[in-house]
Amino acid sequence: MASTLVATTPLAASPRRANASAPRKMMRSRLAGARGDNNPVVVRVSRVSLTGPRRTRAITVARATATAPPETESSATNETSAYQFDWAKAWYPMSPIAFLDPTIPNPMKVLGKSLVAWKSEDGTWSVANDECPHRMAPLSMGFLSETNQLVCRYHGWEFNGKGEATRVPMSVDAKAERTACASPRGCAVSYPVKEQSGVLWVWPTPGADAWLEASAVPVATEAAEFGDLPGDWGMVELPVGYAPALENQFDPSHAEWLHAKYDEITGGLSETMNVKFEPMTRFNVKEGSMNKIGFIVQHGGYNAGNKDVSAERLFTAPCSSRSEYKDASGNRYLSAAILYTPTEPGRCLMFTKFQAHTRRAVQGAGGKKITTGDRVNALLSAPAQNAFRWYMEFMVKDPALVRVGLNHGVYGNAAYTLGDQDIQAMHGVEVAMESREKSWKQSYYLPSPSDAGVAGFRKWMDDHAGGGVRWAEGVRDDASKVKPIAQRLERYERHTRHCRHCKETLKELGILEERCVALSNAMLAGGLALGLGGAIVGQEGPAVVSLCIAGIMMNAAEQVRDMQNEFKTSVPRRGDPIPKLW
Repeated sequence: MASTLVATTPLAASPRRANASAPRKMMRSRLAGARGDNNPVVVRVSRVSLTGPRRTRAITVARATATAPPETESSATNETSAYQFDWAKAWYPMSPIAFLDPTIPNPMKVLGKSLVAWKSEDGTWSVANDECPHRMAPLSMGFLSETNQLVCRYHGWEFNGKGEATRVPMSVDAKAERTACASPRGCAVSYPVKEQSGVLWVWPTPGADAWLEASAVPVATEAAEFGDLPGDWGMVELPVGYAPALENQFDPSHAEWLHAKYDEITGGLSETMNVKFEPMTRFNVKEGSMNKIGFIVQHGGYNAGNKDVSAERLFTAPCSSRSEYKDASGNRYLSAAILYTPTEPGRCLMFTKFQAHTRRAVQGAGGKKITTGDRVNALLSAPAQNAFRWYMEFMVKDPALVRVGLNHGVYGNAAYTLGDQDIQAMHGVEVAMESREKSWKQSYYLPSPSDAGVAGFRKWMDDHAGGGVRWAEGVRDDASKVKPIAQRLERYERHTRHCRHCKETLKELGILEERCVALSNAMLAGGLALGLGGAIVGQEGPAVVSLCIAGIMMNAAEQVRDMQNEFKTSVPRRGDPIPKLW
């Protein structure tokens, strides 16, 4: 598991892993020892060089002695701090590296803070507040210079990867510009950044001390016993808050009901049927595992296909849920890595990656049931589909980006449908909880073992995380959680704007639409002209051919518009604006 800590001050330090299992052992030790007992775990960072290479030679975990400190006000405060998760001092996943565009500033949010990420002059990613220190204009609307300096579009100020001002164009002379650039007030506020597991991570507390503090804390994915999963990350920004999103993840049995109608093998079930479920009889928080940095839950299966499996979900605060399923023989069955970042009140990033170790673990595997109508349609549309694939492979600026984008948007519609189903349920939960103004214990009725995951997560929030997300200073969580259905079903803010593959594909589809319309208009005009001439000389054939081409191009433009809609919303372009989700 490669790890790179991107340091933009000399005080940065990066932990060096002694072996592949060390992070997991450290996490297990912290999960076992960070409880409210007399033996807290103490993490020491040793041999940090302030002037040499930016690395930490060793991280040691030592068990403190059982001597209790005197009961004073300060010691009580320290004890509370020791067992409470600090939302501002943790690594948060911000984006898969592959989604970021290295040629422009990339806007992002965490805990309500607006940030901007860019590929700086040394080839690493930098992150700063999305505000210019000059007049507070968003730096994300700027651009990168030829030397990868971040340029503010408002007045042209330039910043290097450390956030230091390097150019103030409106200075009266070189001396005044040097003075302005040297002032701490002229610096953009930058944050510790780490590139690991294919993800850009941000520590949302700035300052020189933050680099030292951040370097001693592993990112959440390092706790995984089996390391990183293969494949690419998926990422969406859910239009629901952090709590309902995490609850949904700790409630695996919901899939047999909420997603029951999505079945690719049979080609669809009725609106009232569900897949063959199994009541969960085993679901519990692992004894002694809950503390400020997370907890572990263990459970059995919940449908006919996985009823004999055993699963363990490791939650590493604030963002990572790593699940490992094993079959009755103890062999790996399914692995899932899911990450979350609270971006702002009512919104949350979700990253997903799955690995099936056996075909039985892939629910809905296999081709959709093929009907005679499907075969006829495929035969008739094959020439157009082949022409479209040829165009997107050979006539676009970056075919590699477009191939991924088409898989996300045009060919990934089923994943959006599953997401829409989840969002409808989570939004309803969030709105109901807001309107009741009662605690989850008073609002939820959780009588079955399958509810243990939700109860465990809520208990962690209450006991170790202050009951909810602690937003950045000045961010208020007082807006209504009610969102109109069009906002819940939109896709551009959910995914497309975050993904350079999808943005590039959407741009190329727009170009293709314009070309189809232009060709259709030209063929239509030509057909009319040929028709008039052909009527005189008795040669209508060319006019008919031209008009047919015009009609084909007009239909192609309409098909391309439908494809563009797939990147923007789940609301159909025609007919009922509320899609059929079941």
